[in-house]
Amino acid sequence: METLIALQAWHWLVLGLALLTLEVLASTGFFIGIALASLVTSLLLWLMPTLVWHWQVTVFGLLAVVLTVAYHRVFKGVNQQTDSPLLNNRAAQLVGTRFVLDTDVDGSGSVMINDTRWHVVSDSALTKGSSVRVIGTEGMTLRVDAVN
Repeated sequence: METLIALQAWHWLVLGLALLTLEVLASTGFFIGIALASLVTSLLLWLMPTLVWHWQVTVFGLLAVVLTVAYHRVFKGVNQQTDSPLLNNRAAQLVGTRFVLDTDVDGSGSVMINDTRWHVVSDSALTKGSSVRVIGTEGMTLRVDAVN
């Protein structure tokens, strides 16, 4: 209790700077509202040094909730749309691609596409030299089907 009564502006400032540092390292957007609330509470305490500890904690708590919710509402949709949604998903980029098997595939096997060896699965046995098409992916595994 005595520790709470002795809260000073620099305590809130240090907490705010520590949380901002944590936000820079984590980049989650969660700590920024709490950090800003701590910094505002520090500023408020410098302007009103007689502010008692329970009002400091109340102001900090309310500001933390309000600023965190406001941050997430404002930046919720930022960077969610892209013109290349498959950019970092090489397996999904191959869906629809046709290629010729360089080995027999009896249920599962592997095949060389460009410079990468891919694990492939098929519902039917496929022989070397068969023309196949990628019909889907399961993680980094390609599901293939014979092309007539």
